[in-house]
Amino acid sequence: MASPLNPPFRSGTNILFYEPLHFQRGNGTKKIKNKKIKKKINLKFIHIFLFFVFIGAIFYSFQQFFLFLMSWDYLNIKEINIICSREGVKKEIEQSLGKKRLSNILLADIGHLQQVLKAHRWVEEAQIRKIFPNSLRIEIKEREPVAILKKEYLYLVDEKGIQLEKIYSTENLNLPLLIDSNKFQKNYEEKLILAWECLKNLSSEEIIKIKALDLTYFGWTTLYLKEKKTKIILSYNNFSQMLKFFLNNHKNLEARFGTLEYVDLRFNDRIYIKPQKGISIPNSKKEAL
Repeated sequence: MASPLNPPFRSGTNILFYEPLHFQRGNGTKKIKNKKIKKKINLKFIHIFLFFVFIGAIFYSFQQFFLFLMSWDYLNIKEINIICSREGVKKEIEQSLGKKRLSNILLADIGHLQQVLKAHRWVEEAQIRKIFPNSLRIEIKEREPVAILKKEYLYLVDEKGIQLEKIYSTENLNLPLLIDSNKFQKNYEEKLILAWECLKNLSSEEIIKIKALDLTYFGWTTLYLKEKKTKIILSYNNFSQMLKFFLNNHKNLEARFGTLEYVDLRFNDRIYIKPQKGISIPNSKKEAL
């Protein structure tokens, strides 16, 4: 009977006996772990130091390699290919670039070079490509002349009014001549805007027929055609509409009134005409249609 009662008591004493031993084992493992952690920390700092030394060596190597490339004569720009439809503009650009020192292709400032090229009066856009190891390819988009401007001399101008080139004759140029009694000394930009407003709605066939456009007055413009001596007075608002009207009806007008000195088409409801001297007209008011 005594033996069955002992196991619980023994189990209790066993629990009390083994707990301190378990606690002592824990202290031993902590000391071992602390030694291992200290050892790992020491190895980690060494690795970090070696890592930074390795990175520094790489950067230093790249720096020395870059300096070598910057001073390598093989990468100095030796050839510039310019693609431009106007031979004269191409030669001017070549001469301009020849005066500049374009050394290493890696150091070439493409943005600055584009600004230099766009300062040329004929250059609207410039696309530059580096062709390794030592050449540049430059594609030039030229400005398009749209009229001839008469000041002290004759100039080709684009739609922005930039004077592209001085010329000495208008022959073989199917461009309208822009004239002003004051030689465009005042209100140059405003008058050019009015000129483009007049010409923008015309077809190429109609523009070819125009000899000159007088922009002296802001209220109206006087048009001269190549094959007609008649002056055509037009307002800026209905320029294209009234020009088309004249081109369609000038034969009828000349059949009725003979050769005309001028036709005033500024008004929507009436037309004023003046025949050349010595030619009489049917009505005394000099009005038609």
